[in-house]
Amino acid sequence: MAAFLLLCLCYLIYRLAVLQIVDGEKNKNAATDQYTTEITIPAKRGNIYDRNNKLLATSTTVQTVFISPKDIVDDDQAKLIAEGLSRILGVDEAEILEKTERKYSKYQIIKKNLEEDVELQVREFIAEHKLTLQVCLEEGTKRVYPYGTLASHVIGFVGAENTGLDGIERTYESVLSGVNGRAIQGKDGQGNDLPFQYESYIDAQNGEHIITTIDFTIQSILTKYLKECYELHKPTYGCRGIIMNVKTGEILASACIDEYDLNSYTELTGAYLEKYESFEGTDEEKNAYRSTLLFDLWKNKVASELYEPGSTFKIITTAIGLEEGVFTPESQFNCTTQVTVLGHTIHCHSKKAHGMQTVAEALVNSCNPAFVQMGLKIGGDLFFKYFKAFGYTEPVNSDIGGEAKSIYYSDLSNQLTLANCSFGQSMSINMLQHIAAVSSIANGGYIVTPHFIKGYIMPDGTVVNEDKYTTKRAVISKSTADTILKMLVNSTKNAAVSGYNISSKTGTSQKMARPGAEPDQKYYIGSCVSFAPAEDPEIAILVVVDEPTSGKIYGSQLAAPVISSVLSEVLPYLEILPSDANSIKTLKVDDYTSAEIERAKYAVKAAGLNCVVKGSGSTVVDQLPRLGTTITEGGTVILYTENEHTVDKVRVKDLTGMTPDQVFEWAKTQKLNLIVEGIYNREFASCYAVSQSVKVGEQVNVGAVINVTFNYKEDIQ
Repeated sequence: MAAFLLLCLCYLIYRLAVLQIVDGEKNKNAATDQYTTEITIPAKRGNIYDRNNKLLATSTTVQTVFISPKDIVDDDQAKLIAEGLSRILGVDEAEILEKTERKYSKYQIIKKNLEEDVELQVREFIAEHKLTLQVCLEEGTKRVYPYGTLASHVIGFVGAENTGLDGIERTYESVLSGVNGRAIQGKDGQGNDLPFQYESYIDAQNGEHIITTIDFTIQSILTKYLKECYELHKPTYGCRGIIMNVKTGEILASACIDEYDLNSYTELTGAYLEKYESFEGTDEEKNAYRSTLLFDLWKNKVASELYEPGSTFKIITTAIGLEEGVFTPESQFNCTTQVTVLGHTIHCHSKKAHGMQTVAEALVNSCNPAFVQMGLKIGGDLFFKYFKAFGYTEPVNSDIGGEAKSIYYSDLSNQLTLANCSFGQSMSINMLQHIAAVSSIANGGYIVTPHFIKGYIMPDGTVVNEDKYTTKRAVISKSTADTILKMLVNSTKNAAVSGYNISSKTGTSQKMARPGAEPDQKYYIGSCVSFAPAEDPEIAILVVVDEPTSGKIYGSQLAAPVISSVLSEVLPYLEILPSDANSIKTLKVDDYTSAEIERAKYAVKAAGLNCVVKGSGSTVVDQLPRLGTTITEGGTVILYTENEHTVDKVRVKDLTGMTPDQVFEWAKTQKLNLIVEGIYNREFASCYAVSQSVKVGEQVNVGAVINVTFNYKEDIQ
């Protein structure tokens, strides 16, 4: 018996040693877990602003309902909770009942992001049935995007756990998310406060605010005209565009059409919704197809989609040859409408031979045979050396997620491959690579990094600029860049902007036929890149229209008009002054009534207007156009000097098809005034009127104002 008692005592000593010494820390932590409750204090996610501090994304306070199964007294109380919350929240009663059975837990979420009126109903339910321990409300945050679809592919969205899943939200997750805090409180087995102090509180650190390079106004303008292009040409794979500061790489706007609503990012829109609704299959197949469509809708195709740049790449071929002295701007290349390389015939877009042409003429004419000759003269090794130097073999490595890797031939010893590459075929690149490369022509020969981050707003309110993308890398000389820039000035008429000089290049590339396509079916991408203003470019814009179905396939027909429309609004917004040589000045008509006739005539002529006097009086009693009317400089003001006067009428003719000079001359002889709209430049012989605000044959008063829209008969490129 003594031996047995001694053995038991030794075992007890051993167990005490294990519990208190060996497993002491573990048991201490387990005890702490039993009588303490830890509550997470969520950090508030940082805001996202445009470059002018316009709010693009923010977080609002919302409530989450959760239950504590451990504190539920019995089955009757569990049923009461399940029935009440199901009725108020619209959550399945059986699902809530299942959660009430998890007696080990004090935290089971029932529903997140409650609306204010629903929150009040829950609070009333808790108070009425004295369920303060069993049913609780927890404060949280919900991401809100004030402008819905605007820049959706740039901003991205957050998931159910308030974590960035796409776009800037994902790229800068660590900056925006902040650090959650904690509150620890001691409770006994019945949920009462412990008689001793056991509480701690760690405050949450809110996320930092981000200032992006995006300009809300410019983004809105680009989006508006891309949508118009989409509606007009219905491209199968949409259209996309990007506007970048050529000197810094700051992206002012980037858009893909279709867009989606960031506040409802799981909802299909536009063509994607149409595809889903027309899909036939089982529920399982439809759900899988819907997921596929959503992922495609979310893609930022400016970065993730590869395409063959076509003739816009001829800028790069020209730069290589001029920089290395392979040819000069005056070097000539012959075009007979086609050229044969290794038995393969490459055609020019023009059915009429260009003949002998300089490098500048070949670039403006977008002549494929000429550029094949240039590429072969450059040689494969030198061509690929610069292809790599311009950044086409690597991602741009900025803060833009999802960038696709380019596809290209590193061995250009095959002359046919080199020939195709020389005019922008046989390679697939993304738009970020291309706008970074061609912008070197606009900024004096440097490669900059396209990026979205401009700076941060610190907790104390100070703004810190981000400088990690300020590095510039020289790729060609300034003289080469300036030479090419001048070659392209106003070379693409449908990308022109009234009053400004714009350097542009269009491109049209043929896509590979898809499996199952008709043998004669062809697919195209039309694109255009422009730099403005040509004298000292500040911005570059690249627009791509992917597989149009309207019957038009050329970049000059598809993308160039978009650029013209965008720049017509963006350049004045940026306060970039028009070029004097092409500027069309407008002015508002002053009030000349009651003035002496000689003084009035002098004032009208001093304003740059023509003056016609009707009557023999000495004082102006009436005038046309009236005070405040906007007219073009060189217009006509009719001054009446007698109370009893007759207003002459003019029958309006058909102005469409007339050149600007013809329209202005007709308006002057008829004593009418003009407002010029559309794409206008008097230096272009192919510029002509396409519409007018007054119908043909309609009679108007002399001095009346007619709006005339001009456009160009653009050569296809």
